Amino acid sequence: MKNHFAYLIFFVILLFSCKNDRNNITEMHQSKAHSIENGTESLIKKVKPEITRPCDFRTLKETDSLLQRNKELDNQTYLKFIVNMRLDCSQNVEYSEWNNDLIFKMLERNPKMFIAFLSRYARKTNSNEKTDFVLKELRNPIHDGIELNSISQRLNQTETEDAKLKELVSESINIAIEKNK
Repeated sequence: MKNHFAYLIFFVILLFSCKNDRNNITEMHQSKAHSIENGTESLIKKVKPEITRPCDFRTLKETDSLLQRNKELDNQTYLKFIVNMRLDCSQNVEYSEWNNDLIFKMLERNPKMFIAFLSRYARKTNSNEKTDFVLKELRNPIHDGIELNSISQRLNQTETEDAKLKELVSESINIAIEKNK
């Protein structure tokens, strides 16, 4: 009988110790989860100012990298470039030059997609502000290494969903060609 009583006491002690371990494990898990949430929030707070930073070069860098590696630019790349094009960065020479160069490269790579996304953006936002900006950029290429005649020829051979915008883009490129003669 004494052995049974000893086993019963041992079992009760073991049971309570396991319960405490389980509580400790639960507390540790909750503490780690809370720590991860706080860490994530602090990371978001640190990164958020960079996302909204004016004249952010990340989109330009990503797009240029794809172009340099001769990768096919997908819909998301064109959309991201058009949406993130910063009109208020004209005072930032490096940004505006790189943006200008990429406008020509992307138009040359796939005129149909470039026109389509520029047109869709204008319709979606009910604004021609970016379209006007792009047309101005096309009239004023940043350097003479841009193959304007090649871009013009390729554009003229392309069917687009917005014939009017295609015509405006073509006119802007022709103005640039005339300026560079």
